[in-house]
Amino acid sequence: MKEPKDPDGRDGRFFADVLSFGWVLPAAIAAGAGIGWLLDRLLGTFPYLTAVVGVLGLAGGLREILKESAVLSGDKDKGDGGGGGAGP
Repeated sequence: MKEPKDPDGRDGRFFADVLSFGWVLPAAIAAGAGIGWLLDRLLGTFPYLTAVVGVLGLAGGLREILKESAVLSGDKDKGDGGGGGAGP
């Protein structure tokens, strides 16, 4: 019987992280649009806050995907938010 290639389970973890990319962006957009819709209902400004906060959710989802993909690819300089400062 063959031994598994990765006894630590890193391959499975990588696969799970990559599969989660398909849910991060729609969830961020839905959360932003939902919060915007609730605020619009309270303030009577429909559809302005729904659109604005939905776009903010889109930006946040894209940022999270880019950050996670940088971490998974091993490029730690891009995954820290691009502060540009000299760190420890």
